[in-house]
Amino acid sequence: MKKLLYTALATYTCAIMGGRCCGPSSCWQCSWPPSRCSTKQQKQTITPTPTKAKKTIREESRKERDAQAIKDTVTEAYSQVAQEGSSCCIPGGGCCGGGTDLSQYIGYSKEELDALGDANLGLGCGNPISLGEFKEGFVVLDLGSGAGLDCFLAAKKVGPTGKVIGVDMTPDMINKAQENAQKYGIENVEFRLGDIEQLPADDNSIDIVMSNCVINLAPDKSKVFEEAHRVLRPGGKMYVSDVILLAELSEEQKNDTNLLCACVAGALLKDEYLNKLTHAGFDVTIIDEDTEINKKWFDSDELPIASVKFIASKIS
Repeated sequence: MKKLLYTALATYTCAIMGGRCCGPSSCWQCSWPPSRCSTKQQKQTITPTPTKAKKTIREESRKERDAQAIKDTVTEAYSQVAQEGSSCCIPGGGCCGGGTDLSQYIGYSKEELDALGDANLGLGCGNPISLGEFKEGFVVLDLGSGAGLDCFLAAKKVGPTGKVIGVDMTPDMINKAQENAQKYGIENVEFRLGDIEQLPADDNSIDIVMSNCVINLAPDKSKVFEEAHRVLRPGGKMYVSDVILLAELSEEQKNDTNLLCACVAGALLKDEYLNKLTHAGFDVTIIDEDTEINKKWFDSDELPIASVKFIASKIS
């Protein structure tokens, strides 16, 4: 009888001390006088387990570090290009292009290249100026403007009432483009240091976004397309030439920094690329797809790449 009374009192005492013990079945001490059932003794050691949120944070942090590493690698390589005045990512090959001869192959005229020779570093895979109409008074933004070739050609088309903004994340390229603008006397152009995943431009302020073999270098293509959509005015268009994959690369190729700088390792499969554009709010029309570009750049059929030229119209 006395032991049953102690048990009942222990259960009550543990309950009012925080609910750490709810009776004899959960604490051996509750079958003895309540003075032995202390709060300190009833504390349980809980080993924290990683939550889904913490895992997500760690994964996002890793992705950000990887993305920044890619940008640092690309910036370093293209700084060298700007300083040396020619493509140099692949010894004996191209760095998103192959000099003046390839520039004519991808759509530039000899007259254009002769007139703006210092602005042509042979870094393109097409001529976005040839893809659509650049009306007088238009405001144009170039994603990855390099030494300024496409900006200067667009500036002539939009005239003194228009404006062209070149964005590049490589300070040496910005400096070179500014020097070229002064050299060629082109005043309706401005070059801004910035990331195409976070454009230094206002909402609904641009008539045309153009890009030549640059988006493939960006770690997050979705952000690039979303930013282009943000800055374009209603009905605005993208005129783009870029590299896509026709088949998956090997893991070795994906991790090859030379192929990254050469606009290959960071490229997406065609369907994935186009789906990202559609998801960002664009209607896409493919103008041309050149599957011979790998032979022109690398004199090889090994890489499953193509140069695609398209117009993307803002629809939402």
